[in-house]
Amino acid sequence: MKTMVKHPGILLSGFFLLMLAVAMPASAQAQPGDHSQQVKALATNASGALLVLRNGGLFALEGQAVTEVPLPPAASGAEPRSLARGADNRIYLAGPGLGVWRYDSASENWQSLNDTLPEAGITAIAAHATQPNTLYAYHEKDGMFRSRDAGVEWVKVDSGPREPVQAFLHSDMPGSMESGWLFAGTTRGVARSMDCFCFWGDAGELRGVVSAIAYDPEAPENVYAVVEGQLHHSTDGGETWEGVEVAGAVTALTFSSRQGLVLGTEKGDLLARNASGQWAAVHE
Repeated sequence: MKTMVKHPGILLSGFFLLMLAVAMPASAQAQPGDHSQQVKALATNASGALLVLRNGGLFALEGQAVTEVPLPPAASGAEPRSLARGADNRIYLAGPGLGVWRYDSASENWQSLNDTLPEAGITAIAAHATQPNTLYAYHEKDGMFRSRDAGVEWVKVDSGPREPVQAFLHSDMPGSMESGWLFAGTTRGVARSMDCFCFWGDAGELRGVVSAIAYDPEAPENVYAVVEGQLHHSTDGGETWEGVEVAGAVTALTFSSRQGLVLGTEKGDLLARNASGQWAAVHE
């Protein structure tokens, strides 16, 4: 009878491959965010890090480092979908079933701001461009709410545009009778109102479902809107719009002090314009 002798190196190699095969699925799950998941919303924090809300969670991107930010506790079926940064750099998160929450960077905890909202059916949130304590929230049934004390008390200010709001922002663009303008992305196009809530009107003739909207804080007349995946740009505060070529369907927008306009896409990509004016990947 012939004796089979196995070389120790072969045994070690086999053991290593077995352990690698077992560890790989767990390692993949441990990665901070699946980069193939659709980008739902974008913002930046006080340090300039990019905040990326995906179906799999919220992540802070600082250079090559990606850190997961645990989401606030919420009822089953809650859908985080809207991010905003206040004039004091505090971060707000909102969505249907979730309501409005503020992130405390010192304690790394979320604080609920829902005590005086009618219920948690908030589809979009915006922060005032220059007033740290002024916030705006759109409720899918009850319209537009404003808080002047950082979310302690919410007061309904009007019913909002005629069509449901998917995303909106506050801008300090000149020409308002009060302190600025609200731009709302609706299911029909972009609506605009001075923040005295005097009148909601169409911002130009852009038509379609607007899923994301942003503006350049350094040049507030420059407004960007995503209509059914296509990026559009206005240089005159929403009077006229032009399409901007981007590879892939765009789903989220924000402005970064480091990279300018940053896009999130349906396929999970993050893009910003490079020095030559081309869209390039924001590395994670």
